Amino acid sequence: MASTYTRDTSVELPSNPLQVSSALQMALLFQLVLFALYAVRSHWGDLGLLLSGAVLGFTDVDALTISMAKSADGQIPLAVAAEAVAIGVLSNTILKLLLGLVLGKAKFRKLASAWVSLIAVASAVSLAVLH
Repeated sequence: MASTYTRDTSVELPSNPLQVSSALQMALLFQLVLFALYAVRSHWGDLGLLLSGAVLGFTDVDALTISMAKSADGQIPLAVAAEAVAIGVLSNTILKLLLGLVLGKAKFRKLASAWVSLIAVASAVSLAVLH
């Protein structure tokens, strides 16, 4: 039996993240985050660092994590770096919850909001207890 399936060639394949241009973009992003965190900490101290963790968590938890790991080698206390990453993860979880509620279909919205809310509450309680 002959197949009548035809391949849609109009779909553009994603770019390879291991290409030089992608690697340079990521390196530039990480460097900008490091500069921003240094500026924030020098102006607002540890509180500014924690607030920037929340803001960075909305966009890119990876950049936040790597920046905090690099900065925790003596520039930033380890406890503050860890708390900033935890706050960033919490803010990212809240963003995903909001996106699921706004963009999700009925069944997905119900399931996602329940489970992601549980994760967000557990993260918030952990931060509160450890603080």
